[in-house]
Amino acid sequence: MGGIEHFQAKSHHRKEEARQAEAREKARTATLRAVEDPRDAATILMLLMARIGGDPTREHIKAIEGRVRAVFGLDEEMTEHMTQARFIASRADSFEQAAGVFSERLKKWLTVDERHELVAMLAAVAQEEGPSPAQIEAIELLKRRIGLATAG
Repeated sequence: MGGIEHFQAKSHHRKEEARQAEAREKARTATLRAVEDPRDAATILMLLMARIGGDPTREHIKAIEGRVRAVFGLDEEMTEHMTQARFIASRADSFEQAAGVFSERLKKWLTVDERHELVAMLAAVAQEEGPSPAQIEAIELLKRRIGLATAG
């Protein structure tokens, strides 16, 4: 194989690897990308916040359900809502992955006040047993992604 053909074959191989990596990433995040309700996204993020550093405790789940009832007014549909949110959260690799998938839509779905309320709900979940440095970092990451980064 000549120099040009070798270079073209390598270039094609790299492009194919990149295409496959993108397809794998899309498949991994498909469940998260299917979420169309900001209440679902917020619940999933709360569950993932509780999962940072270990499995969520009963107290975490109870606290999340309390916030979902109080803030979203869900009561009758609580079991279905939480079952779906827990399933989707279990498919996510991490809080950071979900935040990346949801951030642009959260900026469109939520007012600035609602985004602040979301951050407060996540901070309250983190407060259940912490917050840990990883949870604080995750909240700061989400704040930046949804346009609430602090100046300075």
